[in-house]
Amino acid sequence: MKGLINALIFALFVSILSSCSAPVKNYRSDIDLSGTWQFRLDSANRGVEGKWYATALNDSVQLPGTTDTNHKGFLNTDSTTMHLSRVYRYEGPAWYRKTVHIPENWKEKHIRFVMERTKPSKVWIDDHYVGSSLLLESPQKYDVSAFLTPGKRTITVRIDNDRKLTPYGNVHAYADDTQTNWNGIIGKIYLEASPKTYISNLQVYPDIRQKKIKVKMGIHNGLNLDKVDVALQVTKALDGKNTRLKTVHFQVTCDSLINLEYLLGDQMDLWDEYHQPIYHLNAIISHNNIKDSKEVSFGMRKFATEGTKFAINGRITFLRGKHDACVFPLTGYPPMDAKGWMHVMKIAKSWGINHYRFHTWSPPGAAFEAADRLGIYMEPELPFWGGLESDTLADKLKAEGLALLKNFANHPSFVMLSPGNELWGNLDKVGKLIADLKKADGRPLYTQGSNDNIGYSGPLPVEDFHVAARTPYAHDTTLTHVRLTQAFVDSRDGGILNTEKPSTMVNFDYPVSQIKIPLISHEVGQYQIYPNYSEIKKYTGILKPRNLEVFRNRLKKAGMLDQDSLFAMASGAWSALCYRDEIEAALRTKGLAGFQLLDLQDYPGQGTALVGILDAFMDSKHAIDRNEWRNFCNDVVPLLEFKKYCWTVNETFSAGVKVANYSNRDLKKPLKWTVLDQQGKVIKSGSFIKPDISVGGVDSVGEIQIPLSEITVPQELTVALSIEGTGYRNNYPVWVYPEPKKIQPAADIYVTSRLNKELFDKLNKGEKVLLFPAKEEVKKNSVDGLFPPDFWNYEMFKQISEGNHKPVSPGTLGILTNPDHPLFNHFPTEFHTDWQWFSIIKHSHPLNLNQTDKDYRPIVQVIDNLQRNDKFGLIFEYKVGIGKLLVCMSRLDELPDDPAAAQLYRSIVDYMQSGAFAPANTITENQLRKLIQ
Repeated sequence: MKGLINALIFALFVSILSSCSAPVKNYRSDIDLSGTWQFRLDSANRGVEGKWYATALNDSVQLPGTTDTNHKGFLNTDSTTMHLSRVYRYEGPAWYRKTVHIPENWKEKHIRFVMERTKPSKVWIDDHYVGSSLLLESPQKYDVSAFLTPGKRTITVRIDNDRKLTPYGNVHAYADDTQTNWNGIIGKIYLEASPKTYISNLQVYPDIRQKKIKVKMGIHNGLNLDKVDVALQVTKALDGKNTRLKTVHFQVTCDSLINLEYLLGDQMDLWDEYHQPIYHLNAIISHNNIKDSKEVSFGMRKFATEGTKFAINGRITFLRGKHDACVFPLTGYPPMDAKGWMHVMKIAKSWGINHYRFHTWSPPGAAFEAADRLGIYMEPELPFWGGLESDTLADKLKAEGLALLKNFANHPSFVMLSPGNELWGNLDKVGKLIADLKKADGRPLYTQGSNDNIGYSGPLPVEDFHVAARTPYAHDTTLTHVRLTQAFVDSRDGGILNTEKPSTMVNFDYPVSQIKIPLISHEVGQYQIYPNYSEIKKYTGILKPRNLEVFRNRLKKAGMLDQDSLFAMASGAWSALCYRDEIEAALRTKGLAGFQLLDLQDYPGQGTALVGILDAFMDSKHAIDRNEWRNFCNDVVPLLEFKKYCWTVNETFSAGVKVANYSNRDLKKPLKWTVLDQQGKVIKSGSFIKPDISVGGVDSVGEIQIPLSEITVPQELTVALSIEGTGYRNNYPVWVYPEPKKIQPAADIYVTSRLNKELFDKLNKGEKVLLFPAKEEVKKNSVDGLFPPDFWNYEMFKQISEGNHKPVSPGTLGILTNPDHPLFNHFPTEFHTDWQWFSIIKHSHPLNLNQTDKDYRPIVQVIDNLQRNDKFGLIFEYKVGIGKLLVCMSRLDELPDDPAAAQLYRSIVDYMQSGAFAPANTITENQLRKLIQ
């Protein structure tokens, strides 16, 4: 059949097998166009009419680069808090012009003009119009053969970054939230010449079962050749060593599509996250003295679905993913070389990440090259965020997707593809788009989008896997959630973590059971961390942190600038614990296919969402040690399952031990457990001698039972797990308290919930008062207790909630306190929120203390978000006249059966009865009434 060539019939091969190979010959020639280009802005859009392509331009820039890096555009003095600020802004047409000498030996050649990455463009050669391109995610390639004859020629490019040309929504391909809507050309810019009969496309389809590759070669036969000789040269690269494999020769009819096969046999080496042999295929076509070649890299792997899980080469794996929104603050655009991507991806992998999901953009080829070398599973996404209702729009996205597949799908790291983020409305056109892309290239797995219709849309028949924050249901219910936290507008009180008492038993078994294909939890986490404003000095590039400067000034005005690093440490430590809870809940879910964090890294846009364990530069914020993070974000994670964090001395601590093993081997080594007291002394220990921990799932190992009757004082215990002979370990805090009993304060402590005459009479007599303000008395000057850190960004979701007539989040980020304060002598705590604080915080209404002196600090402060910067107190004290007042904004008196709340109440009373209770700050009766009423 024409266009289909059976490789076995025409193969004439010779074997050349050596461990060190000569460089592969490239029969094409090119001219590098990087350097100085003439330049002119066209803000009035008059360049085409004025024939600017035919005249010299009055300015110059360096390419590759952008208007920002070349300091072109309009000086931007805006201090928006929505995102980082570009120093120079420009949106619209800009013209770039360069003169080039075309050599004589390029005569009668096929010539391409290639821009690796840019925005919608139009191209002229001299005064001849060549064409246009809208591609954002793939190289733009122009056939300029008819225009570039030998001699001096001028190339003129009109780049237009007007978003109206690509109405895809606020996508990260050009959003100012992250990489900016730059104008320019980045990456490689060159002319390439080849014979008029040339290889137009080269795609490799690995077949690991038969240890071979299928090669689809597109031929543009401009010379109308009848037959061509084909040579397939394969080189394997591993650990810095290149090995040339056999060269296989064919003689084939010169059709537009040629199908060939290459048998690797025993030379097949499988690619995955642990082992990264990269093969390079150099295809050469020749006819007499006419030769052309094209080289692509590939890997031998099969990434497939197996039930509700993913499998790599037949082995079940689990995706530990991060969201990538193109955050590169120094340049405002992504690295275009492998070195730049190796840097950031090595950091991500060192934090346990094995998967990248790119939010409404795709990285350049260099990123796939780096991921190939590091073993990272990549999911690029088409640049779309909206409702796909227009055929014209669908056609544009299809063209973008086909180009993406043609340019990058050979990479072994390219395993998945999404058509966009949070698509809404009817998804029929989305389904057709996926079907068309899958028909064109079935190598990657396809999803219908990331969290379409906010998770209420079920899987489309055409998709291979599903990404969502919840599974479909008639209404919101935490039963269907696939992450612990949501925005208040999307779920009552923000979901599981803020509404259910903490335990290590939470999993997502029910929602997973409702989806019959692999399910990935969408944008997990989004826990805010207060910034350490010393980060500001790191912004030395084209983006300035004016948003952070505004927030810093607000904090300074509030009198708390000296606390920014403390807020960062406390909110960071608490956010890290919440991320841990998210990740472990995902790992405990046997049928879940993976998660995608939002995020390991800060997101400086959408009102400034500093949700990363790492900052925008991928540097650690020191919220958690990387090795500690790897205890729970790894290919093997020991897990402890128990029903609650707070226990009493008359109970027996009971926990199940499990191990999530998604490594590349079974584990049969002993698993040791140890219980340590607060001083690090071993209380109890044991081991499971011969556990059978199979690869590809979660296995139960055994149970731990520990009577707590020997614990004589309130304290935090640590239960540590470790697998002998490996680096796999994990540990859990458990708080042990006395049995709750009714608190009987001494006669000289007056306990009340009202700011009444009796309270002030007591204070005026020099007595001690413990005030638990009633909710109705402080509702105008307080917020509700929020257990997890605020979701994503307070100001953004405040507006969304109000616009949808839904409750607004309290917006706080956890507590800050001094664990060594005598108030905590009998209530062990860290300086930040931890699991024992749940009932205390949920039953609280932190009071706004903005009216107090600037330098006044409560004993337990509640950290506010960076937009609002209010000073909130959970526990604070004052001298009132000759009396002493302690205010607790949590109604501990209403939680007599909660062991943590009862113990904190007891510790407060003990403190108030001691000589350490000596408030340093004074407040008058009138000031106190204004503060609380």
